[in-house]
Amino acid sequence: MIVRNFAFYADMPDDMRYLRKADSQPIWIEQDMVFLLPPRLKDFRKNLFHVRRAERTESALYAPLFQVKCAVAGKEDATGFQGPYDVFPFYEKVFRRRRQYRDYYVLFLFRHKKDYQKYLRLC
Repeated sequence: MIVRNFAFYADMPDDMRYLRKADSQPIWIEQDMVFLLPPRLKDFRKNLFHVRRAERTESALYAPLFQVKCAVAGKEDATGFQGPYDVFPFYEKVFRRRRQYRDYYVLFLFRHKKDYQKYLRLC
């Protein structure tokens, strides 16, 4: 996998959780979710992105879509949300548009090796 404009990427750690708005249908992907970062990863809130395949289906190139809404676990405002739930697996429905399935993920993206190595040490 190659992510456009980012040299390094990493999956979410196993101890991450998420909150989902109560009684809501997701409009698109997980716009009604808030991901809860473990306190040790609080500095990486701006590094969590939704990414999708950028080119044709046989391509390995992915592009960032938008930053994920994050909060630090223990300091979140859970008013109006259900959960927390485990992030694996958190995709309940595969996003589909016009008979084509969209290939997308939630990843931590890093431009610099120093930040990426710091993240790996903390995980």
